[in-house]
Amino acid sequence: MLIKTEAIVVHSIRYGEADLIVKLYTKQKGVVSYLVRGVLKSRKGKLKPSLFLPFSILNIDANYKSNNSLQRIIDAKLITHFKTLHESILKGGLISFLAEILSNVLIENESDEGIYDFIKKSLLWLDSNDEVALFHVFFLLKLTHFLGCSPDISNIELNQFSLEEACFTVGDKSGYAIDGELLIAFKLLLGIKFDDLKGVSLPKSIRKQLLDKVLLYYSFHVPGFKKTKSLSVLEALFN
Repeated sequence: MLIKTEAIVVHSIRYGEADLIVKLYTKQKGVVSYLVRGVLKSRKGKLKPSLFLPFSILNIDANYKSNNSLQRIIDAKLITHFKTLHESILKGGLISFLAEILSNVLIENESDEGIYDFIKKSLLWLDSNDEVALFHVFFLLKLTHFLGCSPDISNIELNQFSLEEACFTVGDKSGYAIDGELLIAFKLLLGIKFDDLKGVSLPKSIRKQLLDKVLLYYSFHVPGFKKTKSLSVLEALFN
């Protein structure tokens, strides 16, 4: 079956001397892996390696067979020509980190236009803004809504947030709670939009703790969530 769909590049790896295996989050079919033959060697082919940089947004024509683990791309064209996303070292670290997370949490062949549109809009915002120190933390918090595990904010006035129970509480002695100065920052991020990040300035230590807590939250509530290998690289960039 021939499908035409928008797609966001999540991950690509070299396969053999000239091929790529590319994982795309497609608007029509969800996560689909493709074998792109000869793309690293042929100069005349219409598919170029630059199309498959992390988080490139494409229009693709592809063959799709439900019983195949690797599909075939016939044609692909960039929808958006990013200005900074693949040029900035800091933003490059952010997208590598978030691409690894998405590769872990998105389910093969399960489409969700809400997730697709959220990722796309987030990338467009990241490309056009420079105040990005909290982008990844905020992105991960907002993503929980689409993953079905967003924090329960019904008792947001309480003075602790339980990472295990995903709700605000009091008297949590588990060691898996957010409180104090960190809780103030956490509540702030739960109540704003992307554009509001421009007016938020938090100390580096608070940003790091927030990210650690959000990743711990994912480990409790996202099945199969794995430790993120690129976290150390990201931390080095922000230092």
